[in-house]
Amino acid sequence: MKKVKVLGLLVLSLAVLGACSSEKNSSSNSKKVESSDVVKESAVETSETSSDFVKSAKDANFDGTVLKGNTYTIKITDHKIIQPGETGNEYGDSPVIAFWYDTLVAPDYDNSQPIDPVTSWISNFKAVQDNDPNAINELNVASLPDSKFLDSQMEEIKPGGTVQMAVAYTLTDATTPVTLIAENGLGTEFGRTDFPIQ
Repeated sequence: MKKVKVLGLLVLSLAVLGACSSEKNSSSNSKKVESSDVVKESAVETSETSSDFVKSAKDANFDGTVLKGNTYTIKITDHKIIQPGETGNEYGDSPVIAFWYDTLVAPDYDNSQPIDPVTSWISNFKAVQDNDPNAINELNVASLPDSKFLDSQMEEIKPGGTVQMAVAYTLTDATTPVTLIAENGLGTEFGRTDFPIQ
């Protein structure tokens, strides 16, 4: 049931995200590829003075800290490893990597589909530890690592608004870096970056 709910949120968020990338960048931390026009672009162009958003869905990108889209943008503000039993990982048996982030909604967004911080993250990011020679080891989402967000996880963000949130992933070993990959549900990659865990 939980997977069905997350899948439903993913599909809903795909209709919202104005993030399709343009061309490949030679840097491994900023890889972009061309995608089909799945998401409608905003009817109103984003202001040229706003550096938080891109003007067009095809210009979406992830630089390792900020995923810029034309509908919403996600800024990673902090990350850390939390050991079992520590605050934020009280009930887990394995260490987790936690990310704190802000979701900013474009001021000109028409609010046709509600945007919340959890769906915006889950729809655009996956975490991988490359420690399996045979398969991609995508990490599972862990419990919420910051209790102050317990009641605000699914808050609808107003156009022009910003909401803070946190997310964690269960680590499968204690040495392999975590690669955070930004992409849409159709596999179009916006960029990736490695986070050391030692």
